[in-house]
Amino acid sequence: MDSRLFADTRRSCLFIQIDFSALRAMKSCLVRSRLAVCLISAALCSCASVSLKKADVLTARAPTKTPEKIFVKPPEFYDAAVRVDRSGDRLEAFKHEMEERFTRRLVRRLSRHVAPAEAVAATAPLPRGNFWLIVSRFDRIDQGSRMLRSVVGFGAGGTKLETSVVVYDLSRRPPRPFLLLQTTGGSNAAPGAIGTAAYFATGVTALFSAGNLFEGTRSGLTFDTLRTVRQIVAALSEYLVDRGALPPDKRLRAKRLRVATQPTTARGEITVTPADPR
Repeated sequence: MDSRLFADTRRSCLFIQIDFSALRAMKSCLVRSRLAVCLISAALCSCASVSLKKADVLTARAPTKTPEKIFVKPPEFYDAAVRVDRSGDRLEAFKHEMEERFTRRLVRRLSRHVAPAEAVAATAPLPRGNFWLIVSRFDRIDQGSRMLRSVVGFGAGGTKLETSVVVYDLSRRPPRPFLLLQTTGGSNAAPGAIGTAAYFATGVTALFSAGNLFEGTRSGLTFDTLRTVRQIVAALSEYLVDRGALPPDKRLRAKRLRVATQPTTARGEITVTPADPR
């Protein structure tokens, strides 16, 4: 028997083995590419978060139907817990801009998901009837550092925004508070862009850090305010859906803290804040 037949067979087997190795390499490369895309997508998602830490019904005679209109007063500030890099006129301008942004977005989102809403001045007279009034306060504002959020991360330079919201029933005189909401949150707990230096050592997992370079630039009090508004409106929609005033498909689910937190008297929080409107 010709020995070249065996040689050819061995050579063919070798070629087949090489082909399978190449396929495995291509498959591994494809898996890595898909994993990298997934990780980048996850990294680019917001690493900031605002949650609802309290939603207390304050009376057994709380409203059970959707209001004809919701009036929104501009938020107050707990000045002792406002930490920003401004003072004097610049601080007042910052506070005015923040209250305008908060009120405008809250009115817009309430009108879209709960009931028609309207912004009113702090001293505006209030009608009596099937109306609600929202009074709020920024309990804590810490602007952090955008540079540190983008470059370092891991909580460095993170923002913090906490609010208290009281909803009043205007069908009674004097108006009666019936719902207390408190939110807390901020950004940014994820690693920053420095983590990308570890890419060649750690592979695609370091891409989380690369994404946070962009996350840091789009986080901050502006986005925290928007997230806070979303939680407030979600809590009000849940309140009405639970009482049959809104259909179930109108429910917006609030993100609640897993562990309830209690108000800290050292920061000046009170059970119902601000003062009752008259």
